[in-house]
Amino acid sequence: MKKFIYPILCLISAIYSVCYAGIGGFRGNAGALSKIGLSHPFLFAVWGITTYAVLGFGIIQGYRKTKYKFYIWLLAVSFIGILLTVSCDFDYDERVQYVLHCLGSLTFSAVMGITVFLLFLLSKSYILAAISGVVLIEDLVLLIIFKETAIIELMPIFTGYILMSIYNFKKEKILIGTHG
Repeated sequence: MKKFIYPILCLISAIYSVCYAGIGGFRGNAGALSKIGLSHPFLFAVWGITTYAVLGFGIIQGYRKTKYKFYIWLLAVSFIGILLTVSCDFDYDERVQYVLHCLGSLTFSAVMGITVFLLFLLSKSYILAAISGVVLIEDLVLLIIFKETAIIELMPIFTGYILMSIYNFKKEKILIGTHG
């Protein structure tokens, strides 16, 4: 039962994310998660903190199978990013808040994605590493082409939920880099 806790948390967070994104629609810039947050700041904060917590929990579980501890610093940086994202408005008229929001969002997304990718790579889970890498690159390209939409923003998060659930479902402890 214990190994099902993480996938259940992912499912709950994914359902909340879909309901939250549904407020603004899934396509077009008006449906961007941050844009919705201008009208619904509390719901946006719940979405951001929940997303961070669920991904972070999966990362902690995953890295405990390794000897690496650097993920703790990466999670701290990512946490600062999500705090800036949910506490600063995505309002261009409030330029300082807008810049802090964007920096926070970029920091959260990039650092969280890199942390997940590195876990798979260092654990020699090359298929999961390749999938996560492709999704991260694809998401960046789609963001550049289409700007922010809920579908594009949620794609790497949902992929992270799925891949982390698969990875953490494995029971054995993998001590990477140890001899003997």
